[in-house]
Amino acid sequence: MRRQQNHQTHARRGFSLIELMVVIVIIAILMALILPAISGARQRARIAQVSSEISQLDNAIAKFKSVYNIEPPSSLYIPAAGGTWGAADRSKVRSIWPQFNFDSNGGLVINTQTGPKTGDLHLNGAECLVFFLGGIENTASDPAIVLGFSKNPQRPWDPNGTNREGPFFEFDNSRFTDLDNDGLLEFADPLPDQQTPYMYLSSQGRNYKRTNAAGSTLAEQDDFDVHGGNSNTKDLQAVYLKTAQPVQAHRPDSYQIISPGPDATYGVGGVYKDGEELVGPRATEMDNLTNFSGGQLKP
Repeated sequence: MRRQQNHQTHARRGFSLIELMVVIVIIAILMALILPAISGARQRARIAQVSSEISQLDNAIAKFKSVYNIEPPSSLYIPAAGGTWGAADRSKVRSIWPQFNFDSNGGLVINTQTGPKTGDLHLNGAECLVFFLGGIENTASDPAIVLGFSKNPQRPWDPNGTNREGPFFEFDNSRFTDLDNDGLLEFADPLPDQQTPYMYLSSQGRNYKRTNAAGSTLAEQDDFDVHGGNSNTKDLQAVYLKTAQPVQAHRPDSYQIISPGPDATYGVGGVYKDGEELVGPRATEMDNLTNFSGGQLKP
């Protein structure tokens, strides 16, 4: 009887040190296998969210075009009140609002945290995306908001009144940025801690050009300028092309929307062929998401 009791007591003892170590090693191996899979799934879900939002921006541009019969430009220079409009910029505005009163609308008033900001404003591509899809901006509110456009055909930039057109896109106000500190909003994708905004580049129906706004005297600013000055290496340097010779852009008759991806860097731009492996200085572009690649340039 005593021998049986001792045997039962021995059977109730816990794991040995070796057994515990084996269990810990097995758990560690399982965690090493599972965690990357979970992290990868989470990242893929975030990338899919950006791709979905780019599609929504496409739809918003289509809504804008259904109202104004033209897609938004990706560069616009607005002189101060009473200033002289450049011919190209006057043409861009008139193509959207044929009855626009340039005498009373000279100078766009933006309410900022430091007070009203007017005229001599250059809207780059990222800012045009927000302005034309969102409308008049109030950056003095916290968070900043967009108000759409007045339906007054002569004064569409009037911030007052309730008879308004748009916004054409439901912006998440918490994701507005202003990288060049000019009071004009840009919009970042939903990736965590993203600060570099979506880039929007319009071909204006005549293929893409990289030129400063006519008459602006702002030698460093153009469609691509987001971070301040086109020499900034964080800015996109060129539109995406299918081929360089002859020059053929992706979506040559419409526009490109580009998210900088998880690394928050656009890269250089230039020739990109579907599935191509970008190397060297252009490797940073592989995580970019666009409206012509169906997701990342190279998943």
